Amino acid sequence: MKGNFENTLLLVKFIMRRERIISAVWILFLALAVIGLVPGMKAAIDENSLDSLLPMLEMPAMVSMIGPAYASAYGTFGAFYTTMMMLFTALTVGLMNIFLVVRYTRADEERGRYEVVRSLPVGRLANLNAAMLSALIVNVLLFLIIGFGMFVFGDETMSFNGSMLWGASLAATGLVFAAVTALSAQLSSSSRGAAGYSFAALFVFYLLRAPGDMNPELEFLSLVSPLGLVLRTQAYMDNYWLPVFFMLAIALIISAIAYRLNYSRDIDRGLIPSRAGRAYGSVLMRSPLGLAFRLLKVSLIVWTAGMFVLAASYASILGEVDDFIAENEMYQQLILGPAGIDFETMQSLPSEQKAAMMKEMVSHAGFTMAELFSAMVNSMMGMVTLVPLLIFVLKVKSEEKDIRAELLLAAPVCRKKYMAGYAFIAFGFAIVVQIVLALGMYSVAVSILPDPSELSLMYLLRANLVYVPAQWVIVGAAVLLVGFIPRAAGAIWGYFAYTFFIIFIGRIGIFPEWLSKLTPMGYVPQLPMDEISFPVMAALTAIAAGMTAAGLFFYNRRDINAVTH
Repeated sequence: MKGNFENTLLLVKFIMRRERIISAVWILFLALAVIGLVPGMKAAIDENSLDSLLPMLEMPAMVSMIGPAYASAYGTFGAFYTTMMMLFTALTVGLMNIFLVVRYTRADEERGRYEVVRSLPVGRLANLNAAMLSALIVNVLLFLIIGFGMFVFGDETMSFNGSMLWGASLAATGLVFAAVTALSAQLSSSSRGAAGYSFAALFVFYLLRAPGDMNPELEFLSLVSPLGLVLRTQAYMDNYWLPVFFMLAIALIISAIAYRLNYSRDIDRGLIPSRAGRAYGSVLMRSPLGLAFRLLKVSLIVWTAGMFVLAASYASILGEVDDFIAENEMYQQLILGPAGIDFETMQSLPSEQKAAMMKEMVSHAGFTMAELFSAMVNSMMGMVTLVPLLIFVLKVKSEEKDIRAELLLAAPVCRKKYMAGYAFIAFGFAIVVQIVLALGMYSVAVSILPDPSELSLMYLLRANLVYVPAQWVIVGAAVLLVGFIPRAAGAIWGYFAYTFFIIFIGRIGIFPEWLSKLTPMGYVPQLPMDEISFPVMAALTAIAAGMTAAGLFFYNRRDINAVTH
């Protein structure tokens, strides 16, 4: 077997040099999100409010989303933080590893780089082995930074053992999904297919653990899911290390299968054969816009379905929203604070009186609790739905990097129309996805709320669609970067991370308000508390149109190989 891994270490060095900036950004983002939230959440939650938060974790809707309410038996901030944050952080780490392994296995093979590497004195399995070792290095770095960071910035309930277990749990989860992606890269003949299989596995594992977390009789479902196992580590509680070793064993087994399949298959071939294409192109293929739609069709369907389900899942707790918010001081800050309601006056009341007083205060202010809760959800979803919009625009850059755009534009195809096709889909989908979010929440709310008029469909449509102009500005910025400075187009993800962090976390009141004005999302009215300012909406739309026009202008004039050279 020695010859099969020849020069693996040289390839690892090469991959890490290519990966140094991307992985550094991922690790920095995760560290800021996980470690940076500890002081802010600690400042927002005192001992009394923590006691009122813990029962909320036992609600079936919460268990289905974040996992078992182990923290209820401990009553410490560290246990609460783990329960709230562990699952979603593990999902993010899984995404990081999927992108990493796809980049250096199937994507390199699809672009012809793997064939060049194989022409050199390297082993048959060296490239896959180097990609997996690189994933190991990135996850170990994440483990050390998260582990030591949580211990340094945590409180007295966040022990060194629990902090290191936090980091190790994330790293082990990442390695499992790195192995799953390595296997997917052998099954599919394209990077898009490999990523699709891996994302599907991530989604299935997330859904699989939900019934196991809610029903002890079905817990075996959680134990076969890495996202269920990571919750069983119970960091800052019982600190179980055994699930970490189980996940490492799973990663080794799946990796071994991937290595064996990689050894036996041909270059540029997947074990699952690609479906034969049509003999003649459809009418969509007669224009650049049609081609862009054809390439993005699956992503459009998946994101539309996913956002509908996500909105419906948030709406599932609307029937208990009064008690939910009354017992949760942090959510009172997130939901009542922006509405200008003085929720501190009711903190000394018995718990059974809080919900009634809060509902009366909200009604006196002219709102309903369902509307205020949906305002918080809309704020978060408005930023989450930016992800597909930016992916669609940056598809222009990836097509250019893979030399496909050059071949297409060598034909009598207008450059502006080519890029405008992707931009048009992004702008149009911004409207569609907000309508889907409104329909998803309303479809559940109408059957759960005692009075469906508390959350009307027209209100939800207005509350979601006000985010569209701000989203267009960020999409326009991405178009401008791709057209003018294509090599810096990835910087838009840094701006997205800043927007997400400042807007969502800023609702707690940690950051000064002027920081939110550095992003267009800071100018979005929070319905029902704010009135819609049509001049502001028109100004944002004009800015987006201007940046998009400038991006198309520069794209038409620049070198088509500017991404790769």
